[in-house]
Amino acid sequence: MNPEFRRLLLTEFQGYRLIALPVSLGAIFGLTYYLNDFAFDSGSSFVATAGYFALVFIWGTRQAADSVLQEINHKTWVPQRMSSMSAWGMGWAKLAGSTAFTWIGGFICLGVFAASNTEWWSTQRLIMSVALYAGTGLLAQTICFLVSLSAIQKRREFGRVHVVSYQFLGMICALPPLYIGLSVTGGEGILDLITWHGEYLSLPQFMAIFTAAFIGWGLAGIWALMRAELQEPVGPWLWAAFVVFAMVFFGGLRSLPVGPNTPIAFYDFPSIPTMVLIAGVFLIYLIGVTEGKNRIQLRRLDGAISGRQWRTAWMTMPRSIITVPLVGLGVWIAASNFSDYTVLRGQDLHLIYGATILFALRDLGFIYFICLGRRDGRGEGIALIALALLYILVPETIGVETLDQVIPLFSPYGENPSWWTVIAPMLEIGIIGALLARRWRRVIRGPVDAGDSSPPATGNATEQT
Repeated sequence: MNPEFRRLLLTEFQGYRLIALPVSLGAIFGLTYYLNDFAFDSGSSFVATAGYFALVFIWGTRQAADSVLQEINHKTWVPQRMSSMSAWGMGWAKLAGSTAFTWIGGFICLGVFAASNTEWWSTQRLIMSVALYAGTGLLAQTICFLVSLSAIQKRREFGRVHVVSYQFLGMICALPPLYIGLSVTGGEGILDLITWHGEYLSLPQFMAIFTAAFIGWGLAGIWALMRAELQEPVGPWLWAAFVVFAMVFFGGLRSLPVGPNTPIAFYDFPSIPTMVLIAGVFLIYLIGVTEGKNRIQLRRLDGAISGRQWRTAWMTMPRSIITVPLVGLGVWIAASNFSDYTVLRGQDLHLIYGATILFALRDLGFIYFICLGRRDGRGEGIALIALALLYILVPETIGVETLDQVIPLFSPYGENPSWWTVIAPMLEIGIIGALLARRWRRVIRGPVDAGDSSPPATGNATEQT
């Protein structure tokens, strides 16, 4: 057995817990059974669902988020990193071992939930509901663990607020597919269907596919980040593959071909190129904000480029920079193959697509400019606040008379897109690029600061995905 998994099981499955959990759940469900006239019905189903959420979504996500963070806080993580365990062995053992006890209670609750609905629901619906509960619970815990591993690329001190925030992110990712998948009546009506890559799927079926796919990618991300934590090289291929997957996955969502008498507001997704653009740009900002920006990593990149060591440069290249051309290529391919969807209200959307990617590139440069001004490289929060002011407040303060002329400086979405829609962000990219190049020469190529002499937080943060 995996030694770390065995250690966590011995830690979590202590004697009093093994007694307290089944006794507590048995008392709760026994009382519910008695109050419901000795029957499993909607009342026991509600109690079982509440218990499952408390155990898996609240307690389990906290255990997942805190599994490595508590090791760091207690100064026991460095010896574990020096062990002979593989990245995959350490990753799945930490996730499964820290949450195994919560799943014992979770499965008991799911069993009561199934028993409470057997008489009223079809077998297919019951199986799908239980699968969605179990899958989204695992997804929430996987995302929490993934986010915590990403966080230790930047810092080595964590408090309760950090753990709660990582819990929140995990639940935000998992609860929408659970709610949408369970909100339909039987999964057979026209309003319960969705079109994905030409296939008609019920919402529960699609959300099951969504959940399974992103659990898989979450586990792959855990493996990659754990390799970085254990100072093992990881190329950028995994992140690049995920970007391509996300654009293909969400680009396949289409509206239903409903008739004129059917309300078309339901599932009226944007066009295929627009969905590809939305998914890709979201990933640009996501990796731009979450990726570590350690100065030693960037000096290694600068030295590799100067020395024409292209393989090293590729391995140390920030993933956010790799993402921009991937998204641009993906949107171009989608717009070329689905040209019928690139016209909206008589306006060509190609200029808007290009301007949106240019704005993302401008914002990415601004984030790096702010982060390079700090020794710890953690200026993303300040950069996001500044960008929010730029996108929201500045256009509101401009008079309506001049808004049409200056809006391309602040947003790619104007009333009448023209070449100025693309030229404006290009000018801004030039300005940000000049400022960033000046700071790059001073910070990256200049004398090494005393505060920069320490190794990256992960030992080799350049190899993260």
